[in-house]
Amino acid sequence: MTLEAFLAAAGSLASTEVEPRYLSGSRYGNGESPALLKPATPAEVSRLLQLAAEHGVQLLTQGAHTGLVRAATPAGQVLLSTERLRAVFDFDPLDRTLRVSTGFKLSEVNQRLAEHGLQFPIDLSADPSIGGMLAHNTGGTRMLRYGDVRANTLALEVVLASGETLRLGRGLAKDNAQLALQHLFIGASGAFGVITEACLKLHPLPRQAAVALVAPASLDAVWPLYRRWMATFGGLVSAFEGLSANALQAAIGVRGGASPFADALPPYSLLVELSSDFDGVDLRALLHAELEAAFERGEVIDAALDNDEGLWGLRHAVSEGLREQGAVIGFDISLPRNAVWAFREQASRWLDAEFPPAKVCDFGHLGDGGQHFNLVWPKGEAALSPADNQRLRDGIYALVAEHGGSFSAEHGLGPLLQRCYDAHTAGGVKALSAAIDQLLNPDARLGQFRFG
Repeated sequence: MTLEAFLAAAGSLASTEVEPRYLSGSRYGNGESPALLKPATPAEVSRLLQLAAEHGVQLLTQGAHTGLVRAATPAGQVLLSTERLRAVFDFDPLDRTLRVSTGFKLSEVNQRLAEHGLQFPIDLSADPSIGGMLAHNTGGTRMLRYGDVRANTLALEVVLASGETLRLGRGLAKDNAQLALQHLFIGASGAFGVITEACLKLHPLPRQAAVALVAPASLDAVWPLYRRWMATFGGLVSAFEGLSANALQAAIGVRGGASPFADALPPYSLLVELSSDFDGVDLRALLHAELEAAFERGEVIDAALDNDEGLWGLRHAVSEGLREQGAVIGFDISLPRNAVWAFREQASRWLDAEFPPAKVCDFGHLGDGGQHFNLVWPKGEAALSPADNQRLRDGIYALVAEHGGSFSAEHGLGPLLQRCYDAHTAGGVKALSAAIDQLLNPDARLGQFRFG
């Protein structure tokens, strides 16, 4: 069995000319692939997977290639791009659902839905494909209100490694007539099958929003503010983000302009958003009043308001700003809320002792426990050796585990996290996951992350 025979059988769906965009990862360098497959229908996906099984060829599914864990960056596998899977866009205004092919990008989906006053509410700075979002169970900045991709997916069409096509779920909000097997494929990094279609749950677009960048009096004031605002505003709170001074300074630097605060940047800031799909309450007035009360209680020392687009622009510019300062070493983690500050302090002390040049520039989704504990290795410093880079990662992930956290909050699983998964996943969980992997993906023909 040879690659040449497989490509000959695949015919016009295959090409040995692979453009750089399919090989270049979003953060961690380039991959290599001998060929690219571009099916346009689920039937073509099925045929290609059957041929791959017959010829012993390994495939790697790729969406928009915006991921950050190398899951879609090839390491010698034949690439199967889903970008031509675009035949289905079936909007149901009564059920508020969307059946959609997984080659569509998030921006395209929301542009089409906007005229109906609806959205698929996973808010990201990148523009992934629907298939990629499903493969990694993406969260985003407004997960606090809307949940992650899994919480907003009702059904899937998947093609297994054997080429068999399955429809999992009926697209109903209530359905206990069978096991919810679709959830096995969400977050599986493309290892269990190729997702070709999804039925997504939609939400109304907000009619109004109010945003504030808040300087808390101290880190000790953050969680009391969070609890009070969640109790006061309930489901109106759509985002509760945190930004360290280093992260915020990087964003200001790359966007230009002055600090949003009257005085120096605080050690830590909070980006808070209220939003509503009805007009009966003035959210800006509510937010202003609550901030004034927080000032009087001594919990807040400064705040910037009434520039929603500008404040979100700063938040989304953090990653670009960090890249301008040096090599970014990213950690996408989540922690119990009561462990966030203890982890942050302990990790910072460990880095000061073991890797002094590393600059902590953490930010992220405090409201749902998510943290982008990103480090910058400054320009001008000697590059970390592969061994030291691994030692740094091992050390941070060990602290995450010690504090009861997860080493992958919303970026999914990929080769970058294989070693961490192997070290910090319970044996029984790995054994059961490996059994499912072997059942659905015999001979490891799909993907490059291994669950055993």
